[in-house]
Amino acid sequence: MGMQTMNPESSIWFYGLKKPMNTVQAHELKVIMEEFVGGWEAHGAKLAAAYRIIKDQFLIIAIDETQQQATGCSIDKSVHLLQEFGAKQGLDFFNRMLVHVMENETFTSYSTLELKAAIAEGKIGPNTQVMNTTAATLKESLTGTLDLADSWAAKYI
Repeated sequence: MGMQTMNPESSIWFYGLKKPMNTVQAHELKVIMEEFVGGWEAHGAKLAAAYRIIKDQFLIIAIDETQQQATGCSIDKSVHLLQEFGAKQGLDFFNRMLVHVMENETFTSYSTLELKAAIAEGKIGPNTQVMNTTAATLKESLTGTLDLADSWAAKYI
């Protein structure tokens, strides 16, 4: 099941990296996710799930919970999978304080301290596009980006 054909109300989980994965890491994650999503279950019932890797830096996992509700245990399985892969590859999928700023069709990830400095220097402003990391559904994620002024990091403007 591709994410583009999923119910817009599907729940999503967003994972972002400070920098893009290399080609080998991205390929390995794709193989792992294909297998995982294809066999993902909650209490023995198959989940209608999909994933998308964006620019080898972001992973979005979606579940259509109108077909089968995800459970804490099933979500924990996805978290543990990414923790294990991240530990093996030296990647951190769980730094929720990064702001991913679109620059020339790629993304630069800033810590909050780095973001404050870039704003003070005038490199980043309220209309700068950032990855929408807090959307809860496919519909909320829209194009995947939003203005910094509409993001969780707006308080730093």
